[in-house]
Amino acid sequence: MRLGLLGFPASLAQRVVGWASQVQPGWPEWRPSDPHLADAWMIHGGSVEVLGRDALVIRHPHGSGERLTLNRSEVDRPLAFASPLPEGFASAEFFEADNEKSVRHRLQRFEAWLRPLRTQFALGAQLVERLGQYKGGVVHITHDNKLLAVLDLDRWQTGLHIPARPVDLESAEWVRRPALANDIPSSFIRLPLHRVMWTYAVRTVRDVLPARYRQQTIYLRRIPRMPPRWYDDLHLLIMRELMLKPATLHELGVRTGAAAAELAHHLASLYFAGAITSDPDSARRAEPKVRRELVALQLDHAIPDAEMPTRAGHSELSAPSSILREAPHSPLRVATSRGPDSAVSVPFPDGR
Repeated sequence: MRLGLLGFPASLAQRVVGWASQVQPGWPEWRPSDPHLADAWMIHGGSVEVLGRDALVIRHPHGSGERLTLNRSEVDRPLAFASPLPEGFASAEFFEADNEKSVRHRLQRFEAWLRPLRTQFALGAQLVERLGQYKGGVVHITHDNKLLAVLDLDRWQTGLHIPARPVDLESAEWVRRPALANDIPSSFIRLPLHRVMWTYAVRTVRDVLPARYRQQTIYLRRIPRMPPRWYDDLHLLIMRELMLKPATLHELGVRTGAAAAELAHHLASLYFAGAITSDPDSARRAEPKVRRELVALQLDHAIPDAEMPTRAGHSELSAPSSILREAPHSPLRVATSRGPDSAVSVPFPDGR
């Protein structure tokens, strides 16, 4: 899981990261991340200024003149504030950053809140291992005679039982079903499978890039249908470079300056999201549409026809957790002062 630390002194941040990165049995590993891409935030209360009922300013990095604004009503992931909290500021989500037990307790609360995301990760891991066995059709994933997920591999969709636990998926049974068994129960989350695969590929520490992409020429086939803020700078750079000219992994390394392991990790997420191919004919047929979508992405517009997760038979707003309300931009904004008592936020130039 990706942890964003905001406003922490360097020594304290290093201590928190050290505790967070120690893997506990049955729990995920936490790694420090760009806050805009993080799954959860820890915010140092001593770096927070309160502007109003929901508006905050965070001095980040600690000790610098840079500031970020955050409106708590827009927050789309779990967060907690390290004490001391600013005067007049109330939050039930706080912890002691210099206390290992308090930090671990907070991380476990994050993990419980993020269960839908962790379950998607677990499903993505299973799909990577099993896709060679299932080229199409319908699959039901069950555990103790309880339906956890429905896979429609012809439409590339899945329905996921909301309370399902990652550990249940790891020991579940995969059962082929007739085509008419593709109905997704109304209480399940409906997700495009390429989003599940992306969720797994960007977070795994495994090298999951298929072998052919290490030798063959790589082509850009599509822009994945996801919120623009999900891409980091290297994802965007790879897609731009491949649109200009297809390349091998080695050539991409030369053109982007990225290390081989980092490049392979980013290519893997693009591959599982359906963005790249080694088939020149497939890329050639898609090229005009891909060019339009890449221009739209660079101009910071949402990708046309983007697919959003929903509960089956319900609107997106009825999703059980705000992790499914995926805004196109990070709620964090760069703050610029107009005066000693005022601030205005502006979006990041890269769309974050």
